[in-house]
Amino acid sequence: MTQQGFDLNAIMKQAQALQQSFEANKARLKQETATAQVGGGMVSATVDGEKIVKEIKIAPELVQDGDVNAIEDLVISAVNAANAEIDKKISSNMAAFAGNALGGLDLGNMGDLIGKFLGNKA
Repeated sequence: MTQQGFDLNAIMKQAQALQQSFEANKARLKQETATAQVGGGMVSATVDGEKIVKEIKIAPELVQDGDVNAIEDLVISAVNAANAEIDKKISSNMAAFAGNALGGLDLGNMGDLIGKFLGNKA
């Protein structure tokens, strides 16, 4: 049924397609990684899109110094920096995904309203 430019069946199909696309994008994001180095490259951490630590690297000379507290602090800093980096990647990806997804939907006047709500010009 079309009322004032809305075809509810078409909108529902678009919403289902959008949901499937969103889930596929979410699965891709889980595979993303981010690596951060701290302490002049003495410690690095790599996390995935679910913020699971995948790798920690510590320069041998740092261990030879024997300053356990410094190593612990650098590991924490590296993990936190890698998590911040993956957050940026995810946010950027999701913003682009939302822009592309909303741009591809034929929502009639609703598209204008959603665009204004999100701060974009639809």
